Amino acid sequence: MEKIIIIVPYFGSLPSNFNMFLRSCGKNENVDFILVTDQDIQSQYLNIEIYRMEFETFKSIIQQSFNFQIALESPYKLCDYKPTYGKVLQKWLQGYDFWGYCDIDMIFGRIDHFVSDEILSECDQIYHHGHFTLYRNNKINNDRFMSDKGLDYRKVFTSNKIYFFDEQIMPEKFDLLRVPRYKGKDFIDINPWRFRLIDVFEKNTRFFKSQTTLFEWDEGELFKWMLDIDGKFVKTEYLYIHFQKREMIDQTNNEDHVLITTKGLLPRQSKIDKQLFLELDENNFFGDIKKRFDKQKFILNRRIKRYILK
Repeated sequence: MEKIIIIVPYFGSLPSNFNMFLRSCGKNENVDFILVTDQDIQSQYLNIEIYRMEFETFKSIIQQSFNFQIALESPYKLCDYKPTYGKVLQKWLQGYDFWGYCDIDMIFGRIDHFVSDEILSECDQIYHHGHFTLYRNNKINNDRFMSDKGLDYRKVFTSNKIYFFDEQIMPEKFDLLRVPRYKGKDFIDINPWRFRLIDVFEKNTRFFKSQTTLFEWDEGELFKWMLDIDGKFVKTEYLYIHFQKREMIDQTNNEDHVLITTKGLLPRQSKIDKQLFLELDENNFFGDIKKRFDKQKFILNRRIKRYILK
């Protein structure tokens, strides 16, 4: 497998699932991670380095690569700067074939079970949804965010408006440039506006109205268990699960078998069967009502950040 490094800047209070996120990174021994943060974090994993710095220091590092004043007033705006890391953080990426970034409100399975040698040899961008993306580490590819194809990066970097440059603009640029990229859907992106743990990509499929869904992290591998409408178990492996605006309280104690449920992260203490499903993942009418309210509040705040801030 090619050498891969993932850059993870995060500033502010850590989410409840952070220790589990860190453990899942540590289980991917053949992928390196750099976590840039203002929090006091210790890593016991050889493949994870912690770079302790304030947000303003990280901002100044990015600024050094541009001859105009960038707009970067808060960590939220970093989503627009993620595609620049190959250029602005190049001294951290020496010796790596691919670099990338990811969110921390997620848990990895095995990256090498999905990012194959064939995909790495053929594609210059791998995935594009923002929670996890990889880029080939060479000058041509690292400079593609500055291409005149698509939206001008200078417009994005001189405005406090959020453009979602990482997950919307960069895929468009790669397609306009006719650069090969991998568009696979190997991950779970949890719908933030439903009480149950439902993948946003599963609408209108056979399993959307299934009795229940459960996720399991098993010694570094991630699985989705489903009890379908015929009462049969279906078990599928995935690259990662992204919680997306959902707090996941970690009730584990470094166990190797973890259940990911509406009740949070729980140690798996018995075999997975129908009774366990019913205990851990039930429908909740009032929970769905609250989620709908949260959605309207989020939309309002997002419009303020995206369209009013200049």
